[in-house]
Amino acid sequence: MPHSLSLDMLIAFAVIAGVFAMFVWDRIPAHLTAMTAMAALLLTGVIDTNDALGVFSNSATATIACMCVLSAALERTGVIDILGRSLIDMAARNRLATVAALLVGVAGVSAFMNNTPVVIIMAPVVIAVARTLKDSPSKYLIPLSYMAILGGTCTLIGTSTNILTDGIATQNGLEPFSMFEVTPAAAVMAAIGGLYVMTIGRRLLPTRDLLETEVLAEMPRTRYTAEAVIPEGSHLIGKTLNQLIFTSDEGYQILDLIRERRSSRARFPAFFGARRTEPDDDGPKSTMRDLPLQAGDRLVFRTDKAELMELKDSGGITFDIEGSTETYRSLAPRPTTVREGVVGPNSRFIGRAPGDLRLRRHYDSYIVAVSRDRRNIGATEGIQLRKDDVLLFEGPTEELDRLFTQEDILPVTHFQTRPLEPVKAAIAIGVIVAVVGLSAFEVMPIAGLALAGAVAVILAGCIDVQRAYEAIEWPILMLIFGMLAVSAAMDKSGAAMLIVETVADAARDFGPLAMLAAVYFLTSIFTEILSNNACAVLITPIAIGIAEQAGLNPRALVVAVMLGSSASFATPIGYQTNTYVYNIGNYRFTDFLKVGLPMNLLMLAVAVTMIPLVWPLVP
Repeated sequence: MPHSLSLDMLIAFAVIAGVFAMFVWDRIPAHLTAMTAMAALLLTGVIDTNDALGVFSNSATATIACMCVLSAALERTGVIDILGRSLIDMAARNRLATVAALLVGVAGVSAFMNNTPVVIIMAPVVIAVARTLKDSPSKYLIPLSYMAILGGTCTLIGTSTNILTDGIATQNGLEPFSMFEVTPAAAVMAAIGGLYVMTIGRRLLPTRDLLETEVLAEMPRTRYTAEAVIPEGSHLIGKTLNQLIFTSDEGYQILDLIRERRSSRARFPAFFGARRTEPDDDGPKSTMRDLPLQAGDRLVFRTDKAELMELKDSGGITFDIEGSTETYRSLAPRPTTVREGVVGPNSRFIGRAPGDLRLRRHYDSYIVAVSRDRRNIGATEGIQLRKDDVLLFEGPTEELDRLFTQEDILPVTHFQTRPLEPVKAAIAIGVIVAVVGLSAFEVMPIAGLALAGAVAVILAGCIDVQRAYEAIEWPILMLIFGMLAVSAAMDKSGAAMLIVETVADAARDFGPLAMLAAVYFLTSIFTEILSNNACAVLITPIAIGIAEQAGLNPRALVVAVMLGSSASFATPIGYQTNTYVYNIGNYRFTDFLKVGLPMNLLMLAVAVTMIPLVWPLVP
């Protein structure tokens, strides 16, 4: 066994340090960081080609992919929406029962399907419930994420972390975990965690407005978007927008100036309000205001009904756009609404600037604002949109419905229900029950059952092939593959054994319970910095090694890794559901610290108490 640092160990430790730094920096996707680490270890010779390719044969990743398909089948057949509609109906009758049913329902559903889509689907429901109860949505969104996390730990398939940890433990010689083996400890943690977020945690949660509410506070909700033309002979020709006042109240906004089929919106940095911008004015500045108007120019206005009538009578412009030769659709005056959405993982918005999306042409709609990490960004600034950015759209209701569906924009404040398809829903539920039941009776390993179940729901039409592929969380799989290569490098170089020996020697004098607490605590800390899956991949082999060195039951320490790697409550970056509600809930980073740190300590105490009762520490 190695007792000194070799070159391969130093390289492995350097790569891990780099991975940590890149995860915290959070400027490139986590899965790209992990795959870069794999490439670095391969090129430096710490692992060879067979080691790198071997990570792709891990059965846990295939199980995770298939469970994503099964979860999507439940979603698309309308099964989960039934829960949402029931909660909204209940909210008007009994506050306490509604909140309890919400938390229990989310935890229960998350135990059998991927908890990330559960949170995405239920977030608009939670916001609607909060508003029905005349409460702030920020009092419910963090609890929604926490209960989805805790519910996911209650079964082997509830979270990808449990599936992955089981797969790594099996590769290291442990017997596979059964479907409900971890349920006794995890269910107690979920119950106590639920009581915490309903009582103490609720008092620690902030009261914050959503992005939609903040923007609407500064502009009326009922507005019209309309397009006007500068006709031949207009007295406005040759004048600039800085020289013009169209209405007495100047409450309108000019969203765009279109000349020769080219939008000016993408070329200038902000909306163009009615007021003129002076040199010492702190408001938005645009050279478009100095552009002399020409015949045929089109101005896109946003205004209320009364001012729209005044615009029509102002002279010099016309709303008569019949006979236009333009190839894109013109905007007739019609009422608009404001709706909040999140950029989904498969959206074409990712990597593109808002001005390049041509939303006015395709959907008669605009991006009003962008929020990223609680920072509101002007929609026409030269930024590139990212996954999980929160966008505020304005447009006609039917066009926004179409935009959200076709562009993979996840609704935040609008609950879009899917109609229940009874036959297909029954098939999807039956397949899930069969996978769970057959796995519980150990008829076949979970990987084979999940694969058969995924094929079954596709053949039955519960989900089509394209949607099935889109449902698979490919970035998570790439993250897992990359981190498995890092774990293999730790093992092959001897770095993992060095950590095992060091930790075992340091903790030997404190007893088995202290060692269990240390494994859970370190796992929980690392998962706040890395991600739940990356943490599980790195720590599971080390935990098994520590148990073997100290003469403890390795199964108990593996359960500590399972539960600890999902116990991400103190930051919004360790778990996908936390990141999602962080963005849509307009939270601050410190909000998670205030409510999450006590939650972490509480879950540590419960885990250290429950695990030895089910899995004795000393075999």
